[in-house]
Amino acid sequence: MNPIRLFNFPYVVQREIMDSMDLHTIFLLSICSKRMNNLIVSVEKARFNKIKYILYKLTNFVSIEAVNYDHTSEVILTMDTTHCNLMNKKKKLYISDTLIESKWYTARRTKTAFADEVFESVQRHSYGLFGDNKECKLDINIYAYGFRLPKLKNVSGSNIHIVPSVDGKTLNDYFSASPNQDFINLSGVKPCKLKGNSKLYDINCIYTFDDKSKLVPNLLRKFGGRHAFIRTSKLDHRDVIQFLKKWKSNESFEKLEILQVTLRDNSDSEPMNPVEIKNAIDIKMLSESVNSPVYNCKTRLVLSIFRTNPL
Repeated sequence: MNPIRLFNFPYVVQREIMDSMDLHTIFLLSICSKRMNNLIVSVEKARFNKIKYILYKLTNFVSIEAVNYDHTSEVILTMDTTHCNLMNKKKKLYISDTLIESKWYTARRTKTAFADEVFESVQRHSYGLFGDNKECKLDINIYAYGFRLPKLKNVSGSNIHIVPSVDGKTLNDYFSASPNQDFINLSGVKPCKLKGNSKLYDINCIYTFDDKSKLVPNLLRKFGGRHAFIRTSKLDHRDVIQFLKKWKSNESFEKLEILQVTLRDNSDSEPMNPVEIKNAIDIKMLSESVNSPVYNCKTRLVLSIFRTNPL
């Protein structure tokens, strides 16, 4: 069978052919040549304008999807984490001058995962395909040692769960490359300090399960976002007092609206003493018989610290 000479067809025919292809095929076709990529951009512009964001996902396999404004999605690229079906000895796949090899997806105990380079190369190529203004989201849930988070641009939200752990330097590098995120769900942080100016503290909303690392005390000192929901096994009442003093004096936390800290059942922290905390920050109880003045303000603070109920 002779190959179809796509460039020889009229524009309407080219559009009909490409509209019948799934996005995965379109993406692979776009990396064949710059000329083909330019043709796809011209023909499929209306289709690409429907894309709201790109989801980069890593679990047991690499999956990159385009999520549309109507909440439908299409797969751009998917690969197995232990071997790559696209590769063989005779054919090699390059994306943005990056060779895609099966060893890059391995996430076993004795090996290092390199899926970050796959995500980065796909995003670089997508700039010339979908445009450089598409937001993206990262969803990683894996068991891996030495994993490097991808340095992506325009990230609006992240879900990062790495077992056994992810170190502070890796997080610092990731948030430096992807600052100003609206949301992050984070767990598995090693007991280490983040940089004092880490962009993690500026995220609008953070959910974190932090066992015994230093992330919780750092958040109570430096968080600059609006909402923080924290589960931990260790919390010092002195950190709580310091946080409340800074918030009460308007020294910090101007944007903060909700802070919730949950101590796990197996917490080794001493029980919180509300009376001690109130006395330390000089909270005065108003008499119910006195009509208190009414103040209108936009910012509200809901602070709750409690232990989970035993099973």
